[in-house]
Amino acid sequence: MSARILVTDGHQRSTLAVVRSLGRAGLDVTVVEDRLPCLASVSRYCARGLVAPSPVGTPGAFVDFLTDEVRRSPYDLLIPMTDVTSILVAEHADRLTPHVRVPLVPWERFSRALDKEYLIRLAGRLNVPAPRTWFVESLEELRPIEGELSFPVVLKPRRSKYLAANAWISEPVTYADSFAELRRRLKVVHPAVPLPMIQERVTGPGCGAFLLCDHGRSKAVFFHRRLREKPPSGGVSVLRESIPVDRQMRAYAEALLSALEWHGVAMVEFKVDVRDGRPLLMEINPRFWGSLQLAIDAGVDFPGMLAHLAMGEPVEPVFSYAVGVRSRWLLGDLDHLTACLLKSRKKLQLPPGFPGRWQTLLEFFRWNPSRTRLEVLRRDDPRPFLLELKEYVKAPFRSRNA
Repeated sequence: MSARILVTDGHQRSTLAVVRSLGRAGLDVTVVEDRLPCLASVSRYCARGLVAPSPVGTPGAFVDFLTDEVRRSPYDLLIPMTDVTSILVAEHADRLTPHVRVPLVPWERFSRALDKEYLIRLAGRLNVPAPRTWFVESLEELRPIEGELSFPVVLKPRRSKYLAANAWISEPVTYADSFAELRRRLKVVHPAVPLPMIQERVTGPGCGAFLLCDHGRSKAVFFHRRLREKPPSGGVSVLRESIPVDRQMRAYAEALLSALEWHGVAMVEFKVDVRDGRPLLMEINPRFWGSLQLAIDAGVDFPGMLAHLAMGEPVEPVFSYAVGVRSRWLLGDLDHLTACLLKSRKKLQLPPGFPGRWQTLLEFFRWNPSRTRLEVLRRDDPRPFLLELKEYVKAPFRSRNA
């Protein structure tokens, strides 16, 4: 296969993984970002970088830029990488698809995958287990459910991003230890977005089921578990490990994506409840995921398979891979360590049983290079890590001078 591919969000580590995968296969890859150089553009596998308007700051101008670029230049495939760019591309696909292939489902189905309320209700109909969840539309609806709540609870936005008046609104995941705190947190939610869903807090390891689907049928499956995250209480994984395919979680993930008639890649995220070992649905990420490089290192080349699928070429199913492979985002892991050493457990909102400071320090320096690969630093492509390190060192000085 030969193709010209346009990939957005060049600062993302997942974009770097896509560029390396497709570039190694001999494809011509162009990276788009609002400033250059960026992580993916300095890779030896990137053919060129383009400066575009910010999809966060000026979403309309970003869509106009993409439309003009694919109309003017002969690209075969456009791959959006983040929630923001995926939403914009899916919502404005009618402007783009006359000129370039876009490996996303139609907006109606894409928006359902983003909607956590829809997913929780869909999971209930499909008998996919999820944490106990409550939906309220106003503070007045809290009182009737007060007796059902067991604190602490988690407040999760129903979507990760909202676009209102040409500006993005992003509500954080927060916790409430009491009914009074729950009311206080709901009072400060941005008025342009729905109140977040209220969910029981589940303690246990997070597991991600990564899938590539061909019109609802899985063509590739990969599983990993998170070992360390940033922030430590839960967030972006900084150390993760490939694990065997979990048959039950795979069945749940495939049932959800089949119901959505999914076509392309998606990550279905679960938490394994320490109380009974049940996997509970957290969310679906309808795009490439942050730990994509781990799947590639373990033998499942999702970017390459997606490119073949989008180009209408046959894709051989991949349901087996190397187990026990680890991927470490070194600078993110350093942030994890720093937070654990310098902040209290209460401030970090750590669950019971979370390792103490000395154990965290010991684990940071315990590294087996035969099974753990660094996500960004690669011997054959060192420039992305050098750029990342430079930006990491400069960041504290920028914040002090801001």
